[in-house]
Amino acid sequence: MSIVRCTDAELVSKYLNGQEQALEVLVLRHSEGLLRKIFLKVQDESLAQDLHQEVWIKFIHVAKAGDYSEKGKFAAFIHRMAGNMVIDHFRRQKRNQELSIENFGDSIIGIQDSSLNAEELSLKSQWYVDIKKAMHLLGEEQREVLFLRVFAELSFKEIADETGVGINTALGRYRYAICNLRKILGVEVL
Repeated sequence: MSIVRCTDAELVSKYLNGQEQALEVLVLRHSEGLLRKIFLKVQDESLAQDLHQEVWIKFIHVAKAGDYSEKGKFAAFIHRMAGNMVIDHFRRQKRNQELSIENFGDSIIGIQDSSLNAEELSLKSQWYVDIKKAMHLLGEEQREVLFLRVFAELSFKEIADETGVGINTALGRYRYAICNLRKILGVEVL
């Protein structure tokens, strides 16, 4: 039987048994869909290519370490890995951009004036620290949706796809997260 006609499970098995060509077939079979998924989220062709390559490198490490168990759903596995890689990228990127938490903090506490004196700037800076701490007090589901919306800048449709819930559920979790943050911080709902 031609290696091209093998199932994904057979290809993974062949790759783990030393047939490098099996990995090539897997990559060719799944690359177009993975690249499309990644590009839709990052909107940068070069970055999408880089993340696509990282997905396959990570798969190789996972497979070689014996951490991949075939359950007949290789496509779902590799797409989930790609989605996680995109989220990780946004997390790394946003970690370096404290301004995002500041803008988010402004919307939570209702600050709109950028001409603040030194005392107000100090209070505002403390709010950002408090907001970061308060986010850790939210439930996992609310914190995840809040992070994906604010820091990864995903749409609610993308959040729903990423978390495996409906759009209305994603919207609800976001709304509750904002309300809970306001309660934790003692901010009046406007």
